Amino acid sequence: MLFRVIMASCVFIVFITIYATLHSAYKPSKNMFMAVTLPSQVLEGEFVKSIQKEFKSLCNKIYLAMILTAIPVIFPFWIFENTTVYILYIMVWSLFFSYYGSTVPFKKMNRKVKAEKRKNQWFVGEKKVVYCDTKTTLLKSSMPISDKYFLIPLLINILVLVICFKNFSSENIAFLIISVLNFAFVMFLFYTAKGSNKSKLKTYSTDSEVNLILNKAEKRMFSIYFLINAIFESITLLVMYLVLLDYIDIKFFDVIMISIVILSFTIAMGFVYIKRKMSSLEEELMEKKNYEEIIVDDDDYWIDGIYYYNPNDTSTTVSSRFGYGMTYNLATKHGNFMGKKLDKIVLIATFVIIVILMVPIEFANSKITLSATEPNISISAFPYSYELNYEDIESITITDEPISFRLRTNGIGTDEKLIGNFKSDKYGKCRVYLYPKDNSEYIVAKLKNSKFDYLIYNTKDKAYTQKAYTKILNNIK
Repeated sequence: MLFRVIMASCVFIVFITIYATLHSAYKPSKNMFMAVTLPSQVLEGEFVKSIQKEFKSLCNKIYLAMILTAIPVIFPFWIFENTTVYILYIMVWSLFFSYYGSTVPFKKMNRKVKAEKRKNQWFVGEKKVVYCDTKTTLLKSSMPISDKYFLIPLLINILVLVICFKNFSSENIAFLIISVLNFAFVMFLFYTAKGSNKSKLKTYSTDSEVNLILNKAEKRMFSIYFLINAIFESITLLVMYLVLLDYIDIKFFDVIMISIVILSFTIAMGFVYIKRKMSSLEEELMEKKNYEEIIVDDDDYWIDGIYYYNPNDTSTTVSSRFGYGMTYNLATKHGNFMGKKLDKIVLIATFVIIVILMVPIEFANSKITLSATEPNISISAFPYSYELNYEDIESITITDEPISFRLRTNGIGTDEKLIGNFKSDKYGKCRVYLYPKDNSEYIVAKLKNSKFDYLIYNTKDKAYTQKAYTKILNNIK
């Protein structure tokens, strides 16, 4: 149940993020609408209102499609009770709406506005890119926080890797893979923050002081945001591993998970907060003095209002016209890699890793072998095989009482099968091989001289489970 709640929370976060992103384009901002620079009289005219109406209609269709297709996540139909299908569906759902659903309405409206602008020859401001005046350029180095602060999440990740290597086994290979991916993600945030810090500064007005304040505020907020994101990801993974690998008691596991979901949502909304804060600060500064705003018409460098391609600009990142945050200059070598290739590499790698991790869920089945020679009991279920002797069993019973587990520390946990290491309020740390849907009767063996308190086992065949129980019972007396 907790797993379903976490997955549903992730879907909700994706929905809210897409809603906020699309909503950010609805109203004109300064001299821009749908990422197209327009004269002020046009921004107040009927053309913009008609585009807004059409855009709102398209967005509502996207929201409705998201809600309807998310129903299986919250209320799974029979096919989605399979964990592999369930996870792959959520992954495809998230990717589709994040990459396509969130951009299609905006791209369509951007092209319409651009076409109307060309048709009417609406021209605004200078036909060049203006970044910042000399005064702000000289003070650039003092704006963002130091890159050295990223040593904090990097050191936390190194600690996570040390814990993974210390507890390494074929069963825990997923822990190592995830920790390496998280380390790579922190490095990505580090280089993103560094690129943002080095990007050319923007000019908001003819006043150097206003430009300095706004650029300094934006760069500082973004650098802090990326750092907080990296620290949160690292601490979350560390806490999870400390719980799963028995360094921390699981008593407050549910509280930890709920806290993580809430903090994840808060951080996801960080870009929204920064953009709104910057807009508010800019309006405040512009109102205090009657500054002349510099309007730049560089629409030709923006593809669909989302992708920036300017060979005359050496900066790797620029402020995005759509949504929140930064975007890459695809005309630069580094920007092209980060903006066009890195996401595909990450997507393919993620898909491959998920497939690798999910294959055991579909194909892993346990088989018990009882022998007169040691090891007397062998349970095969790669990579969660287990061996022990009759003398390692203190007592054994067979029951059909309902059983629940508080936590799965590794292994497989679906409605059809439970294989791996689990923790139960009644039995403590357990080595589990169960098929609850096929057979409600299971063996409970209390262990001694083992890192597990109990071995809990059954097969799909009730008669075979009874036979295995009788043979083990006869050999431990």
